[in-house]
Amino acid sequence: MLPYKDLMLLQVKGRRHVQTRLVEPVASSINSGDNYVLVTPTEVYNYVGRYSNVIERSRGAEVAMNVHQRRDLGCINSEQVITILEEKVTCSSSQVEKFWELLGGTGPASGAGHPDEDELFESAIITTNMVYEVQDSELVPIMEYWGAIPKIEMLDPSKILVFDFGSELYVWNGKNAPLDRRRVAVGLARELWNEGYDYSECDVCPLTAVSILGRCDVTEVSNKATTRPDWALLAKVTQHMETVLFREKFLDWPDFSRVIRTKNGEDEEKHVDASIDIKPCEVQLMLEPNSTDPDLELEGSHVGRGSHYYDAETHRHYEVTTLGVSVWHIVEYEHTQLPASSVGQFHKGDSYVVRWLYTITVTGRELSGQPSRHSVLGRDRCAYFCWQGEEASLNEQGAAALLTVELDRERGPQVRVVQGMEPPAFLALFKGRMVVHSGRREEDGETQQTYGTWRLYISRGELLQEGVLVEVPCSVRQLRSRASLVLLNAAMGAIFVWHGAKSQPHSCKIALSAAQQLAADRPTEIGFAPDVEIDIQELHEGKECSKFFRALGGANRHLYVSLLDNPKSFNRTPRLFHLSSVSGTFCCSEALGPYRSLETITSFPFLQSDLYSSSQPALFLMDNNAGNELWLWQGWWPDHKGEETEGSDARGSGAVRWQAERRAAMQTALDYWHSQRETKESPAAYLVWAGLEPLQFTNLFPIWTDRDDIAELNIRDGRKPGEILKVEEELARLTCSTYPVAQLLQRPLPDGVDPTRLEVYLDPQHFQEVLGMSKEEFLELPTWKQTNIKKAVGLF
Repeated sequence: MLPYKDLMLLQVKGRRHVQTRLVEPVASSINSGDNYVLVTPTEVYNYVGRYSNVIERSRGAEVAMNVHQRRDLGCINSEQVITILEEKVTCSSSQVEKFWELLGGTGPASGAGHPDEDELFESAIITTNMVYEVQDSELVPIMEYWGAIPKIEMLDPSKILVFDFGSELYVWNGKNAPLDRRRVAVGLARELWNEGYDYSECDVCPLTAVSILGRCDVTEVSNKATTRPDWALLAKVTQHMETVLFREKFLDWPDFSRVIRTKNGEDEEKHVDASIDIKPCEVQLMLEPNSTDPDLELEGSHVGRGSHYYDAETHRHYEVTTLGVSVWHIVEYEHTQLPASSVGQFHKGDSYVVRWLYTITVTGRELSGQPSRHSVLGRDRCAYFCWQGEEASLNEQGAAALLTVELDRERGPQVRVVQGMEPPAFLALFKGRMVVHSGRREEDGETQQTYGTWRLYISRGELLQEGVLVEVPCSVRQLRSRASLVLLNAAMGAIFVWHGAKSQPHSCKIALSAAQQLAADRPTEIGFAPDVEIDIQELHEGKECSKFFRALGGANRHLYVSLLDNPKSFNRTPRLFHLSSVSGTFCCSEALGPYRSLETITSFPFLQSDLYSSSQPALFLMDNNAGNELWLWQGWWPDHKGEETEGSDARGSGAVRWQAERRAAMQTALDYWHSQRETKESPAAYLVWAGLEPLQFTNLFPIWTDRDDIAELNIRDGRKPGEILKVEEELARLTCSTYPVAQLLQRPLPDGVDPTRLEVYLDPQHFQEVLGMSKEEFLELPTWKQTNIKKAVGLF
């Protein structure tokens, strides 16, 4: 029962918790969307699919290197890891031919699957995990880990466990488990193996899943059989001698890369100097909510949300009346005025100039405090907004700014407006008819390109006249239980208005009103045929029709965080704080949602860009009031080769301060949590890293795009994808005052350790044993003698 075969093909697939699984070693198992590791007694191949994500690539490279360096999985004579990249040549043609020859084929790999496939596979394959404990003469299921990711805490040295991963079945022996029970366990495992497998009640079968992944012609496979195939693995492993393939199944197995990596200059820069101490924020200042409504000031006058504004200081009421709205589309250095039917229809890849004609009527108050019967009608005014889509090129953004000046004949104020950050006064110009489409506006037939396809829009805005629909990819992944979305097909004349289980009543009304406006206006950008009859259906989460899910490409709710069965009311607006010591002291500044309203609960006040556009490395504390949890988002250390950083932040001193800020931010999060609760319950405060955020965090934002470039930087620094760490536990680890000698001798060092003063982390007993003197005697020595002594024992 050796834990390896002569020929093993490992598939590395997933995004949040990447799965490394043994698959059939044949050419048809390879597709361009995933990473693979092929292991023989003399060779290790790392095959990188063209469309594999950065997390799969990183994990695949680490698994392959671990097999090679540790002579794992029966590979005892490999000279190197042979990496095969689909997009470029990284090895000889003979090595590529040998790879395909071992798999009994000639290549190339089959096409990649749908972008959602990684997460769908990940969630489905995890539910097939089965774990048993050997008790007396039988296998007893461990329900806590049945259909879940195993954790290292379950590995009790006195127990024997059986792990059934479908294509791999392991008998794990704790180091203190008795010999007679070990023999019983092997017999029970063989019986389980000989029974075959039956995954007919699961969404996927781990032994046959690879045949339906990617762009394969196979649509149906058998999920049960009376025997397991010859390439599957029945193995016995002993505690502390587990193979990399076994360890990869665990959620929190210590990362082997942290042991085999070597110390270099970059790592040293990122260690913390324990002498720097930054105090946490004063949480009492954070508890007071900001109760101001958005306001836009033009030419010294307040226009509020675009309809009225009350100035409490002067007791004046400003009534704003819109006289007209004109829109120009910017193409390179030319502008085209849009027809009235297209006013309010924007595209993410374009820039637009909007002219607003308006007047302001000012009403004062009488001495009694009642509104005055007299009002003053002001002059006709004009303002120009330069709206820039998030995908618009820098050249077009600059051209739009120049053309705004050219169009502004009235010499009115000019306001730059970024998609997603529009002031409510801008949204109100379109009276709930604003729509932001994907892509660019094509003057010669954009409608034809999208005609007949399903399109999905998320509804944003807090008041009826400020409603805006923003197009998102048509996928279940984009659903949010606290939002309302509109799904439409212009050719069929079908519009579904979908309301999440926790969507606020005003959000439901805004989405429905926007859909009704689309049906009434029939904008050319949507492409409704003049003779088609438009049917609007309202759907609620949990009660959708099959047609709705077919349009989205599947009904798998694992792709988003569904709150359907969550008993909480979700009737509070989340809050976001930026934590920084750039001003000299560590303090917080609250980020305010541009669409916020004192009259409503804003479910999604913030955007992903609020985090990623900040100067890095950054720290943000998200208070998900409704979910009763805190999230501490940590940015990334800029890549010196690709990004310019200022002053000392580019070198060690900036890294030292960053680590100290992290500790202060964690303490701030805990203080913030406890200040709002009388009980001493364990804080629901979690840490996440940029680019590696779990689904629970990304679903706190209306729209989220995975950033593989940032993920790569944080993976390089030893972070794990989808990892959720508790703030309390991580802070305790970072503030640890003493470490075992072995930990101080390995590289890289534990986070939070100053590499120039390793001796301060030794307890008095170990200090005497390692350095041959007490701490007091050591401190009396001159610096050069201290350095020589530390060098002699490896503590330098």
